[in-house]
Amino acid sequence: MWLRCAYLRQALQRSNRGASEKEKVIPECDEALRPSLGMAFEGLSSAEEFYKSYARHCGFKVRVGQHKLLNKEVVQFKRFMCSREGFRSDRGKDPSSERKKRNVKVTRCGCNAHIVVKWCSGNTYKVSSLIEHHNHGLVLPDRVTKSMRRVSEKAKNKLSSSLAPECDEALKPSVGMVFEDIGSVEEFYKSYAHHCGFSVRVGQRKLLNNEVVQWKRFMCSREGFRSEKCMGVDDPSRKRKVRKVTRCGCDARIIVKRCTDNKYKITSWIEHHNHGFVPPDKCHLIRSNRQLSDKVKPTVSTHCKASTGTSQANKPDHVSEGRSDNVGCTKRDLQKYHHDLCSKIKNEDAQIFVAQLCRKQQEDSAFFFDCDVDDQGMLVHVFWADATSRKNYIYFSDMLTFDCTNTLNQHGMIFAPFTGTNHHLQSVFFGAAFLADEKIESYAWLFQTFLRAMGGVSPKTIVTRENDRMKAAISNVLPATTHRLCMLEMLERMPEKVEPSLRNNPLFQTRMNECVLGSETVFEFESKWESIISDFGLQGNQWLAERYSARERWILAYSTDIHLSGILRSTAWSKSAKSFFNCFINQKLSLVEFWLRFEAALECQRQEESNADHTSAHTTPQLITPWGLEKHGSVVFTHEVFERFQEEIVAARDHCVVEDMAQTEGVKTVAIGGDDSDKVREVRWDAITMTANCSCKLFESVGIPCRHINLVLRSSKLNELPSSCVLKRWQKSAKFG
Repeated sequence: MWLRCAYLRQALQRSNRGASEKEKVIPECDEALRPSLGMAFEGLSSAEEFYKSYARHCGFKVRVGQHKLLNKEVVQFKRFMCSREGFRSDRGKDPSSERKKRNVKVTRCGCNAHIVVKWCSGNTYKVSSLIEHHNHGLVLPDRVTKSMRRVSEKAKNKLSSSLAPECDEALKPSVGMVFEDIGSVEEFYKSYAHHCGFSVRVGQRKLLNNEVVQWKRFMCSREGFRSEKCMGVDDPSRKRKVRKVTRCGCDARIIVKRCTDNKYKITSWIEHHNHGFVPPDKCHLIRSNRQLSDKVKPTVSTHCKASTGTSQANKPDHVSEGRSDNVGCTKRDLQKYHHDLCSKIKNEDAQIFVAQLCRKQQEDSAFFFDCDVDDQGMLVHVFWADATSRKNYIYFSDMLTFDCTNTLNQHGMIFAPFTGTNHHLQSVFFGAAFLADEKIESYAWLFQTFLRAMGGVSPKTIVTRENDRMKAAISNVLPATTHRLCMLEMLERMPEKVEPSLRNNPLFQTRMNECVLGSETVFEFESKWESIISDFGLQGNQWLAERYSARERWILAYSTDIHLSGILRSTAWSKSAKSFFNCFINQKLSLVEFWLRFEAALECQRQEESNADHTSAHTTPQLITPWGLEKHGSVVFTHEVFERFQEEIVAARDHCVVEDMAQTEGVKTVAIGGDDSDKVREVRWDAITMTANCSCKLFESVGIPCRHINLVLRSSKLNELPSSCVLKRWQKSAKFG
């Protein structure tokens, strides 16, 4: 039975051969893609790519056949044939075996279509044998994939242009050239490429014991083609940057192999390209020719500190070098270098940050920092305050602002800084922390750590945003500290909490600002608030109702007796704080990047204070009145505070009038009217203790003598402010003595 089957198979094969002689199928294609005897190629890969492109266009597949080596290195000839060449053999089949085996579809039918290429000289191969016709049908054009047609078109372009670079013969590679190591090979080929005007890409390699390079390939960057997967967009709704096509199937390359003496020798070289070259005046733009020099790399860190971004880092280099081609890199190269640097430190970001704080503490014993980790060793809390911050807290701890709404960093940690107001009405930094969450325990840890850093001295007043967990932690850790909510934050949030019709209503905004900022008494505030709620139909607004129930914590009319609470009415300190934090808030920064920007910003803040100190100490503000009180104020107050004091002096001279006066046992009580507020103020002046107070409470809330007190002092023939009217924190000498 088996013999009969074998006989039938042989008969079938003979009949197929006979049929192949009768029906010869000659592919139809463009003559430019058709092979011919004597056709020459630069390298075997060019011949293979050409024949495969021809096959795809015609509708058949190619199989690589036999080859012969000369000296075990150079291919003497090679055969490329139709994949349906020959027949499947019956060798190895056991007819008596009952083992089930998967049926293999018969694909081969004895087709003789093929080409044979032979080595001529150098790296040139010629077609020495060609059979064009097939004995089977070909794939119809409508079944040829798009990628087949695309590659075929590129093969046309490849055949139409074959360019050899022009350069000094001493720079050209050659087969048999020997190098000491792989690095020397890469340096040599890149130098040759950049001189000729093309870019180099490092290709495949083979390692021995995962260490020693056995062979390696360096090729033109335009080698091969981009796949359809890389070029296409599967989901049209997904935004994706359109990539420019750079590859065009260029075959130019060298291959080096390791010799027995551990040196490397060029075993293959294809010189010709199928594309044009970069002109000499544009060679500095070749990708493999661009690199960041040791001079340029530090500019990335510098611009990171300055918060200007890496895209700005190459502008100074263009100016200093005179021409862009002298810089050696582009803006994109700097951005990639910065991205790669961030990627390298990503997994060690927290360790590097904490190590930096440790080094700071070793260099300066007054530098304070503490941190906490969880069971997995992940950083959950970290706080720091340098020597200058701790010293500033001694002078300006009467009013503390704590704000943790600024930013979430790359790790989702919350940045929580402590700030205050210095003697120039500038924001001053006391310390900061990163928190992994906003739990009561996290806030409690932070406030306890802050107290340890500041020698156990609690602030008189702390201003925060509205947060119940923060409130609970402050009550437990800072029981003697007055806790108030930020009034300006409430006003900023208000537009989004009312109806859209009121958000841009100027009348509503004006009346609400007058109510919140202009009310001096509790009765005045409550009357204005009720009037606004009624006039604008806001009785059902839950958010406003909750704010009203908590009014004692954020309305100044309830805080007139709290020291310096009036500072919260001014936006000067808020703008100063925002200018400090703007360089690193609302950005997903790593801890290391944050530290670079933070240190630079802190240095700028302190430089601004130093500049203001210098200006106040060595310049004299212009006086407006002949009053001795004004002149004395210009001597003791910093310029920024004096401007506020001078406004009160001018108002006392131009607008205030004594309406009544009474004196008992050395205490003078003066009623003053005529002010813009149409209110009569009462000033009590004790000539024995040299103290004064006014019903307007400006001195208690801001620390600057009001216009009413100044008028009484002027009428008492005083040319200098009594010491009780000059707070130490507003003086030029605030940080001395």
